[in-house]
Amino acid sequence: MFLSSIHNLMIGIVLLSNSKFKIMIKKLLFINIILFTLIFMHACKNDKQQSKEAKETTKKEVKAEDNKGLSDDAIADYIQKGVKIAKASGKTLKGKLIAAVDKGGLQNGINTCNKIAQKLMDSLSTKYNTKIKRTSLKIRNPKDQPSQDEIDVLVQFEKEVKAGKKVKPTAKKLDGGEVKVYIPIMIEKVCLNCHGKIGQELKASTYEVIKKYYPNDEAIDYSEGDLRGIWSITFKK
Repeated sequence: MFLSSIHNLMIGIVLLSNSKFKIMIKKLLFINIILFTLIFMHACKNDKQQSKEAKETTKKEVKAEDNKGLSDDAIADYIQKGVKIAKASGKTLKGKLIAAVDKGGLQNGINTCNKIAQKLMDSLSTKYNTKIKRTSLKIRNPKDQPSQDEIDVLVQFEKEVKAGKKVKPTAKKLDGGEVKVYIPIMIEKVCLNCHGKIGQELKASTYEVIKKYYPNDEAIDYSEGDLRGIWSITFKK
């Protein structure tokens, strides 16, 4: 149909000099120009539609690849389990720290945290058959160094906090088959006693004790509402 229209245009140009056919040829040219335009517009529309469909298909494929076969329901289930474990772990650790502070002050709390935090995480990991970890972009304990996937999540969470968004837990299936759930840890007012600004919320004397246990500490200068780090809960495959 497209070639036929071009052919008619060429015939029209040849015959145009013949005055006898002048009016008829003008009409023929006009009709074919309109027809040519409609065909061209239709072809462009089809190209755009196909491009849009290809992009949508690619997005679906990328999403499926990112989740490595995990359905949305499965992800939601892992997140729910991870949040439950993180809350239970946090409650246990917080209870022990409060008891230590009540008994011997903030310095005793720091000492207790240094002694029991990692052992407690290991114990709770065994209890829930997972690997429980707390990590951050500004670590205090060198053992809490984040892995690359955790760094990626922390950076993304930081962007969301700076944009004023509410940070929500997320999950990812790793290449080894394990599923990791990442739960944000936000700075509350009480946290500033050990993670605030030196000379303000964080007393210089308190920080001297912290540096005694953690000479390479980076976990200070936070404000209320900042992202402190994440709970990283790894479910075995």
